[in-house]
Amino acid sequence: MLDYTLFKEKQIILRKERKFFILDPYLAKSLSLWTNTEILDSSLYEWIVQSHLKRRFGEVYYYRNNYERDIISDNLKIEIKSKRADKNYPKDVIILDESNLPLFLAVI
Repeated sequence: MLDYTLFKEKQIILRKERKFFILDPYLAKSLSLWTNTEILDSSLYEWIVQSHLKRRFGEVYYYRNNYERDIISDNLKIEIKSKRADKNYPKDVIILDESNLPLFLAVI
């Protein structure tokens, strides 16, 4: 659903809904079953990594300009993908997918 609350020069400017995160995977899966909706794997991976980094570093951020960064915490810039990344990201961005996610979580 779009939010129609912004007006500029007598025009309606459409905004996306706000992004929200559920940091507990069990709660996310339970809500998914209860509402009969599907959670994207990439969203679930993001929530898991955010939860771990929040406990480890205390703060977690989101950033977006030319390239979106799903997670910024301490000196880490992380992009989460459910499959192999198809874009060329800057060298300082860690790209995680389902194959390397467990190893990353084990070493942080």
